Amino acid sequence: MNETLLPWTLFIAYAVAVVGLAVWNRRKAASMQGFAVGSRSLPPVFVGLSLAANMTSVATFVINPGLVHAYGWSGVVGYGIAAPAGIFLALIVTTKRFRQIGDRFTVLTVPQWLGDRYGDRRLTVLFAVASLLQVTFLVLIVTAIVLVLMSVLQLAMGTAIAVVVALAFTSILLGGASLHVVSNTVQAVVMLVVAVLLVASGAEIFAGGPGAFFDRLDAVAPFYGSVANPSSLLFRDLFEVVVANFCIGVAIIMQPHIISKSLYLRTERDVNRYLATAMVAGTVFTTVLLVGLYARIGLGGDLPPDTVVPTYIATSFSPGLTALIMLGLLAAGFSTLEGIILALSTIFANDLWANLARATGMSDEVVRARLLVVGRVFLVVLAPVTAVLAWRQIVAPSLSVAIFAQNGVYGLFAATFAPVVFGLFSERATARLAAAAAVTALVVHFGMYYGGITHYHNNPAVPATFALVTSTAIMAIGVLFGHSET
Repeated sequence: MNETLLPWTLFIAYAVAVVGLAVWNRRKAASMQGFAVGSRSLPPVFVGLSLAANMTSVATFVINPGLVHAYGWSGVVGYGIAAPAGIFLALIVTTKRFRQIGDRFTVLTVPQWLGDRYGDRRLTVLFAVASLLQVTFLVLIVTAIVLVLMSVLQLAMGTAIAVVVALAFTSILLGGASLHVVSNTVQAVVMLVVAVLLVASGAEIFAGGPGAFFDRLDAVAPFYGSVANPSSLLFRDLFEVVVANFCIGVAIIMQPHIISKSLYLRTERDVNRYLATAMVAGTVFTTVLLVGLYARIGLGGDLPPDTVVPTYIATSFSPGLTALIMLGLLAAGFSTLEGIILALSTIFANDLWANLARATGMSDEVVRARLLVVGRVFLVVLAPVTAVLAWRQIVAPSLSVAIFAQNGVYGLFAATFAPVVFGLFSERATARLAAAAAVTALVVHFGMYYGGITHYHNNPAVPATFALVTSTAIMAIGVLFGHSET
């Protein structure tokens, strides 16, 4: 009991703080716009920290280090260097332009942005449906947090799932976007502290310099210290490690809860500070991947990937530090969890239900009056679905919940990438081309994965890369040789 007293105290304090902020902030979420993007009154540094926390998530802190534990340095290169390089490049290229067009149309979500940009509400509905694939990443986050609480607080699995789902969904039901950005800022600061603690915990591995470091990794298993690991599932060659992860990094920013962060900014002058903050914090967060290497050297290779970080924390730190690190992992999880829940609720109400309701003859006035209620009802339905899927991933994972999540959200990234990029930078891009690119991406991604096409098919990053390239080629050819609809 003494070992869990402090972690329980901090967890209860965290939960009370989150719910208290949600109740206090409720008045700012009285409309769908206030619920979705807040008041746009927060400093760009706060929004940048929120973006970094959302991009990183508990996947980087808990799940991905488990894959690094299994496959070695190649995982660090793929997830910690290639993917962030793609993310940062895409943010620099697209953020200002996305925000300019978003302000022109006063949009709340990516599907709405696409529908307004191309002048076709059917596109909004198409991308709203595709965005529901983000439920898979929602399940990853819940699963990771549950595993941490089971290890640190010694909670039963069912109880941990119920606590995580109830806390996350209740806070967004009450608070909306303004709460989300404020809480993310606090959570990002805690995450920075915990990232430093985790990385410092295995610093002795670097004591002999780079040569000794890689010699130690090479002694673990063949190719464990190499850039590519032919015996792995996800990092077999440079294409998988570098090219696929870079492409996924570029496409990652097309997630609704990431690219839409720029819409929280009040003026264009805020963009540079927002991006700089997000990149610096994000770089610090990715260093946590090294914990996978620490755990493999210190604990051996017999742990299931999803349990590596919880086990490492429980066996490597004092009760006080364990409690603090647990708080950081909760922050990493809930920061992204809240962003995805908020995005899904807004997309369902604003982009899917509203357009279908208008198509049946419902007046705009009635639709607007019901939007917020519909969004919140959707969350009430989504909560138990998420709980059941998380339970399934804990009791019967396919290697790791990461594979389940990647398969879903990478398909969304690939489908959204080309329509957004050409919508930003080409006046000749049309709604028909955007729809063709999106559908092609989904067919290629899921067709390769479930059809077992090529030996790469079981790594979701590779089908997604082929899907992304194919859909981009379709739009490029259409733009070059087609006729504009305007």
